[in-house]
Amino acid sequence: MAAKKKVSVRFIAAQCGVSTATVSRVINNDDSVTDATRRRVLQVLEQYHYEAPAAPAPKVSKVGVVIVSSRSDYYHAVLGGIGRWFRDRGTSTIAINTEGVSGYLPTALDTLYDSNVQGVILVSCDYLAVREHLHSKIPHVWIDCNDRPDATAGICQVQSDQYVSGKLAAQELLSKGCKKPIVLTGAHATHRSDDLLNGFRNEFAANGITVEHEQIVALPDIKEYVTESQEMIRYLVTKGFAFDGVFATSDERALGAYMGVVKMGLTVPDGVRIVGFDGISDACTEVLNITCVQQNVQLLTRYACEMLMRLIAREAICDKRVVVPTNILPGQTT
Repeated sequence: MAAKKKVSVRFIAAQCGVSTATVSRVINNDDSVTDATRRRVLQVLEQYHYEAPAAPAPKVSKVGVVIVSSRSDYYHAVLGGIGRWFRDRGTSTIAINTEGVSGYLPTALDTLYDSNVQGVILVSCDYLAVREHLHSKIPHVWIDCNDRPDATAGICQVQSDQYVSGKLAAQELLSKGCKKPIVLTGAHATHRSDDLLNGFRNEFAANGITVEHEQIVALPDIKEYVTESQEMIRYLVTKGFAFDGVFATSDERALGAYMGVVKMGLTVPDGVRIVGFDGISDACTEVLNITCVQQNVQLLTRYACEMLMRLIAREAICDKRVVVPTNILPGQTT
């Protein structure tokens, strides 16, 4: 029975006739201990089934978040999800929005480092442009990293499955008879937006329909998303550009598309079918019930927060890139 009891380092030291410091050195593989002493201590450790006490979880009081926009409900939802996850665990978050300030990311990071954060989550931010600026002793996790996965294999990152999301949007429009869609997207292309468009175009191509270059409409991202989308739809209809479907790459763009279509006297969904992306805003869930590809923000933020906490605890991360599935949220616009 005695062999099954938990024993202390002091007890092991007394059995070996050495100091507690020597036992600790053996347990921690310190080379300063002689081979003879090491063998004797290891034998006693095994004899009494010594188990090292679990290291206490590090107390994390503060983490940082860098976010690039406050205009989209998606970014509000991500920031809120991160804040709630850490707040439930007694940890504060400091958030910095870099929207509209070119080259501000290094300054934002320095501000967080100076605030003694123990880790940072970056949302829709670059990695390659700032990798030399990152604090070597502070862990970082990306949600929606702007750089391609093949160039960022060493970082911890989480994102939605963009390619499949594009396919899901195309499948929904195709199933409702759409033959000439347009895509309303932002002016700043990333590998994520490229994957989204490729999935969309490839699904139409698989059904014998080519989505031409002029059907991809890049909005300037100067005004509010709703306003820009509404104005673009009105311009296209006035110009006589025919389309029977819209895939908008955010809830707000989908809402603007709906408003523009209706104001121009077209009908939804009989005349024009509309699919949005994100599935977070009230427009998609309560006001208009817009059909959309829904991102799982709860999983995105949970995975990113858990990953950061493991990094802070110096735990190994086997899967450094996590891709979260999306789904179609049915609505009245298709």
